[in-house]
Amino acid sequence: MVLALTCALAWVVTGPSGTARAATACTASLCVLNPSAANALYAHPGSMHVTGGILVNSTNSQAALVSGTTVTATGGTIGGPAAPAGFATASGGSYSPAPTNQSAVTDPYAALAQCPAASACPTTPAAPYPSVNHISGNQTISPGVYTSIANLAGTLTLNPGTYVVTTGMTISGGKLNGTGVTIYLACPTYPVACPVATVGAFFLDQTGGKTTLSAPTTGAFSGFSFIADRNNTAAVTVSGNGTQITGGGAIYTASGKLAAASGGKASFTRAVVDTVETSGSNSTQISVIPTTGTPSISLPSTAALGSAAPGGTVSAAVGSVTVSDGRGLATSTWTATVSATSFTTGGGTAAETITTSNVSYWSGPATSTNGTVTASPGQSDASARQTLGSSRSAFASTGNGNSSTSWSPTVVITIPAAAVAGTYTGTVTHSVA
Repeated sequence: MVLALTCALAWVVTGPSGTARAATACTASLCVLNPSAANALYAHPGSMHVTGGILVNSTNSQAALVSGTTVTATGGTIGGPAAPAGFATASGGSYSPAPTNQSAVTDPYAALAQCPAASACPTTPAAPYPSVNHISGNQTISPGVYTSIANLAGTLTLNPGTYVVTTGMTISGGKLNGTGVTIYLACPTYPVACPVATVGAFFLDQTGGKTTLSAPTTGAFSGFSFIADRNNTAAVTVSGNGTQITGGGAIYTASGKLAAASGGKASFTRAVVDTVETSGSNSTQISVIPTTGTPSISLPSTAALGSAAPGGTVSAAVGSVTVSDGRGLATSTWTATVSATSFTTGGGTAAETITTSNVSYWSGPATSTNGTVTASPGQSDASARQTLGSSRSAFASTGNGNSSTSWSPTVVITIPAAAVAGTYTGTVTHSVA
């Protein structure tokens, strides 16, 4: 006598609703604007993870190159006028999905007023502008116009508002925190705009530095964490293992590069840039995940768990479970829980029921993470499995900005010796809040 078991999988999501910024021209999550550059998108190695589309504007015969890694657009397309032939790969590199030919686009923020004209810009003081060189302890500064800002250790906190920098910002081993903040990268000529193709103020996070920002939710720069003068060709760069930029909003640098190197990680809700590059290490990562205002959870709808005789045990993976946190918060936490119904066949009599006390679960480790996140399994391995007689923690996360975490859990069913033959079905439900 053999019992066959199947499982219906369900999910529940709780959390706040949110809003999305509409684009006026390029609608992709990652817009690479340079019209002619070779390797305008360049991953060699280091991954790029984007929720939504990737559009590379370059018409160069090698507009994009992915070497030894993968560039992924989840739920969107990858393409541009040079695709597919101009989207090259090397050393096992790949695109997911495959690039498709798409029309060139224009700058979606071409009409955005820049500083000092925009209403979100600070009042321009008399030159010379002050500089901040923070080297220890805690310091808080207010919006304004600065020649340079540096943090070499300790924590530098930015009060809400816009910070115009004319030569550059360097975070090197310290922390930069700010809620409701926009960093505006200008030129030494400020308040005069940068001349065409000028290397102006840069942003560099290196040597274990951690930048954690959230963008303003109102005003002219709502949703923007970084804005560069349209003629500023300087880069926004994160470099080094353990170094992180969590933008918490969009980055807009129409003439500049977004770069991650040597294990550095950067995440934004949208990126509109001249060029983009990851390099130096497989752990280097750029993530672009639009803010949706809520965590979401996805998993397969059904799973076949196999079959066994009464008194036996069935153990099977139920497929990948993914929680995506699109709230874009400076500090965000969530907990995914799991519960189950009894498994029944026929009329569901006692002999036709496998109760939840005989249904066990273990999450295992994270199979992938995206963004700045520390994810903790509820049950790290089979020895830690728990029965689903009550709701259990499946996974928990602490992080900032937008992120996603996936795991592949296993359900174990111990079949009572008195169970009758049949096909048993039950439901395992994952929830996130």
